[in-house]
Amino acid sequence: MPPTIAIQGQLGSFHHGVATTFFGDDITLLCQPTFRDAFEALDTGAADYCVAAIENTLHGTIIDTLDLVARYDIHIIGEHIEHIEQQLIGFQGTNLEDIREVSSHFAALNQCREYLQTHLPHAEVIEHHDTAGAVADIKSRGDRHAAAIAGVAAAAYHNMPILAANIEDEKDNFTRFFIASKHKHTVPEANKASLILTTSHQSGALYRALGVLERYGVNLTKLESRPIRGHAFRYQFFVDVEINAVTLSSATRELEAQSCDVTLLGHYRAAR
Repeated sequence: MPPTIAIQGQLGSFHHGVATTFFGDDITLLCQPTFRDAFEALDTGAADYCVAAIENTLHGTIIDTLDLVARYDIHIIGEHIEHIEQQLIGFQGTNLEDIREVSSHFAALNQCREYLQTHLPHAEVIEHHDTAGAVADIKSRGDRHAAAIAGVAAAAYHNMPILAANIEDEKDNFTRFFIASKHKHTVPEANKASLILTTSHQSGALYRALGVLERYGVNLTKLESRPIRGHAFRYQFFVDVEINAVTLSSATRELEAQSCDVTLLGHYRAAR
């Protein structure tokens, strides 16, 4: 039986593309409107895996995903980095000056902010829960004054023309996706880990925790603070590190000896 993959978004979305790249074509997609719905599907067993964008080189960290990773009891088993090229999609024969509204996911709109301000300053910008879903919406409405921002796959899936190609503000536009499971996986040749560090509320606690990683020669690739629910102005730290299994075990023991709470979200192979 093919695995069921929960994604945020619709068929033709970037999440759809990443799911097929990582798992192959023999999968069942469970399309969900929000990241929370996708994680909920994984948590309840409706899906075997979940694919969720975690950060973009232009937009930064996708906070919704980060908070959900901490909230649900899930395990990150892999990551994928996708080169994101955004397209302006509309109706055949529509000119830019005819467009009165542009809709897309907030992250995609953010990635095309300068293009929109320069080429479509007269158009209303509307947030949609999904890039491919925005294309589906304008197609169903038949409004020739509306356009959407999405990928090439969404244009092809909905048989809609691309009015302007590759409109992202920076060509080095990449999104990193987590692949998560409800169950722990032993990943061969795992060389990257995602952790949550909760330090004591004392001066220098984070400095000392990061010092452990430095002493082991561990490369820190991400550090993000998020509030701890129920504890006003207290923070936990999301950390990504390049690390092997032996070093991870040793570093974890030393961090815990410093009264640092360590939650291992996953140990997996870094995307190349």
